[in-house]
Amino acid sequence: EERGVGRRCTRCCHFATTRHESSTLSSTASTPALRTLVPARTRAPRTAAPPSRSPSTSPNHAQYARTHTMAAASSAINIPQEATSSRKMTKALPHPLPMVIGHRGAKEIAPENTIAAMRAAKAVGTTCVEVDVMLTKDGVPVIHHDNTVDRCTTGAGRLQDLNWAELRELDVGSHFCPDFKDERIPTMSELVLECRLLGLDLNIEIKHSNDSNMAVANAEEVEREVELATVTCTTLLSLDADPERVFLSSFSIAALEVAQAMLPHFRRSYLVSVIPSNWETTVLRLGCVSLNFNASKSSKEEIEACARTGVPLYAYTVNDPARAAKLIRWGLAGVFSDVPHLVRRHLWREGIDLKQGLQGLRRSNSSLSCSPTGSPQSALPFLQTVPAL
Repeated sequence: EERGVGRRCTRCCHFATTRHESSTLSSTASTPALRTLVPARTRAPRTAAPPSRSPSTSPNHAQYARTHTMAAASSAINIPQEATSSRKMTKALPHPLPMVIGHRGAKEIAPENTIAAMRAAKAVGTTCVEVDVMLTKDGVPVIHHDNTVDRCTTGAGRLQDLNWAELRELDVGSHFCPDFKDERIPTMSELVLECRLLGLDLNIEIKHSNDSNMAVANAEEVEREVELATVTCTTLLSLDADPERVFLSSFSIAALEVAQAMLPHFRRSYLVSVIPSNWETTVLRLGCVSLNFNASKSSKEEIEACARTGVPLYAYTVNDPARAAKLIRWGLAGVFSDVPHLVRRHLWREGIDLKQGLQGLRRSNSSLSCSPTGSPQSALPFLQTVPAL
């Protein structure tokens, strides 16, 4: 079913969509430029197993993966009896996280945390995106970052005080560019299914409930974080999400404990702003596969010391391609970026193999084994210069 038509903004060369009045999912319209990349919605869901992927060749990372993949589930969390997955549980660590992850999609190309941002990320060659999940007043998991809807929508107020029926009427595109008018907040289910169709790996951040990620949550806030994590895990189970394509992260210890108990076979990442002294103990206790931290709040010496532990490190939000290359040379496994296509292109030009990380670092660009495949001829003109690495 054709749900919409697309056009390109004449002012800023961004993707945009307009919708027919009969559309029931306002966030699912597609643009002509992306139709060769995005399967039609009538296409049957993918049933074949995903292609096998090579594990990291880093000795430290491999040792960490073998030793700390599965940790014991927390007995203090009440898990619904029906929360079981039809997918095979495994103690083997799935393929490593990608080196470059699109922050909230590709938020410098399209409105953050929207279906349009996921399609834009795919169009510029991104293989993995990160989004944020929150709960509405009536318990619907939706994709949104801020605790309030003021910054990115035409509405106002705290998201947790709004019902889904109220949220779905808000425009989240106009603030970014007029041609994104009427873009809507997607539900978590809509976004997970869209990323499945696009073939994107997906990092879902289970949002902390307070306004500062460095503040200690009170009892009420912890209760909300547990509720959100439980709904998030239950939704992934109901969608039969692939643990090799979907992984979770959070600043909330309580949320990660829920994920550890409900989805022990899904990868989890521990999010921090400033790296705490006891970070390694927390990562090991929660069975996390990486530590994700604020790149602007850590020194070279601190990063190198953390990297020596063998725990994969990821930094956010890195929009300077040269800075990304420097961080990876310091020992990072990867970065989150608003401009993933620019970072990926720069890393390739610097001789960093995006599939092998530091093990693929070349002495010269002439010996690169990872070469650009080029963007599809049907892509928009401004995308044809971006190699789809």
